[in-house]
Amino acid sequence: MKASLSCVSVLLALSGLIGAAPAPSTTATAEDADPTFCIQVVQTGPPIVAPNAANLQLTGGVGGPAILQLAGLTQGWNFSNGGLGSPKWCTGQWLNIVPGPHPWKKLVWGSTQVTTTWKAGYDSDLTAKKTLTYSQTSTFLACDPSYPTFAPEKFVFLLTDSSVALPLVTDDTLGEINPKSCVKTKLHIGADTSSVV
Repeated sequence: MKASLSCVSVLLALSGLIGAAPAPSTTATAEDADPTFCIQVVQTGPPIVAPNAANLQLTGGVGGPAILQLAGLTQGWNFSNGGLGSPKWCTGQWLNIVPGPHPWKKLVWGSTQVTTTWKAGYDSDLTAKKTLTYSQTSTFLACDPSYPTFAPEKFVFLLTDSSVALPLVTDDTLGEINPKSCVKTKLHIGADTSSVV
């Protein structure tokens, strides 16, 4: 008896859905859209690679520094408005340049886009466009941390004057790095291999 009562309940529920009138059609405008709502698209894309730093890949998380590791971010890239964001759709983190007095500028991941001077695209080197304080550059500084790590890891900084000597000591911008390990490198964005999963 219980099984047939369950079947009747399901049939009644379905008949209510089938006989229901369609909802009235409305057209949403851009003003009506909720900017916090985003349908997450799972996408894969090329990493950003530092060829002179053992081909380590760019990674990091919101609120943290840009770092290079064996496996970097690979969810596609958002290059809109002079930015570099990840993932490509529903961008949750942006690579921002922190102003400072030294020719090496700290790079941090933020939840909002602050830097609008990146020149970036697939199959090209990441470049910081000319500003009032420095010329256009695509040179970066990659340095090992001053503490032991389980796997290869480097902090990465924008180098706004590629002719400057590499740092011999750490400073407030470089933080906990081993200055003797620093190398100049490019950050190369691979060809667009994006695919939606």
